[in-house]
Amino acid sequence: MNQHYDIIGDIHGHAATLKKLLHKLGYELTRDGFAHPAGRKVIYLGDFVDRGPEIREVLMIARKMVENKTALAILGNHEVNALRYHTLVDGQPLRDHGPNKKHQHQATLDQLADPYPDEWQEWMGWLAGLPLSLDLGGLRVVHAAWDDAAIAEMRTVGRLEGKALEAYSRKDSPEHATISTIINGPEAKLPDGQSFSAADGARREEIRLQWWRDLRGTTYREAVFPASDLIPELPMEDPGCRDYPVDAPPVFFGHYAVQAHEPASIRHNVACLDYGMGKGGFLCAYRWDGEQEIRPEGFVRAFISENEEVIV
Repeated sequence: MNQHYDIIGDIHGHAATLKKLLHKLGYELTRDGFAHPAGRKVIYLGDFVDRGPEIREVLMIARKMVENKTALAILGNHEVNALRYHTLVDGQPLRDHGPNKKHQHQATLDQLADPYPDEWQEWMGWLAGLPLSLDLGGLRVVHAAWDDAAIAEMRTVGRLEGKALEAYSRKDSPEHATISTIINGPEAKLPDGQSFSAADGARREEIRLQWWRDLRGTTYREAVFPASDLIPELPMEDPGCRDYPVDAPPVFFGHYAVQAHEPASIRHNVACLDYGMGKGGFLCAYRWDGEQEIRPEGFVRAFISENEEVIV
């Protein structure tokens, strides 16, 4: 019997919404955590931590399911950033504790790392053992971008801790380029010192790329993901990334906080499942039953209304 999966996008500490989504997908709470009576499994796309109000509970739900083999999970960029934030080398953290970085991580600090420091160390040990991607034959999952070369390189690294984490933290290292491609996605710097104002108000000089497309001959505005009219329509000389083959297995990813009212695939074998749960959007899943062409009816969502009621 082929395994059937329910792939869940970025949760960012919203346990109540996650539980509603799991129930909607048919999972039941048992003594050993959430499980599906028909043997389906969840695949978590990372970004469990930061932003939301129930980070500790989200981690507990996910870990119990992984340990009881009712779920698989990969790391998101927020987990990798957390590992770096709390890892010291020669007395200095691998990720600086400046105001911007601390603000991004503040909810996790307040809810878990500061009040439960010993428990947080244990959580970091668990997170460090999660993979950055999964190739399950009929489908693939990654947090931000599937790049065959980067994925192949990471298979030899193992746990993301110690020397591997330290090497990633050096921006001029090959490890940084490889891991960043997987968890952040490829980016391109705007020409002539141009910048734009991102959704969080920060000025950005780089854009995130539609890595599944052949971007040769396109403009920066045509290449950006998610779409934005703020990007200049200047020709892009070298996108620096390859397109995802149209005959490859379907790939599911998160990370990009797409702003849309309804989930949909990007292409017949490409879908983003991050619809901004940590930014006022909704939590999205896809029910995968072995198909090689993503179905509109496979998407399932849950969200919080203005009065904090969880809507499924």
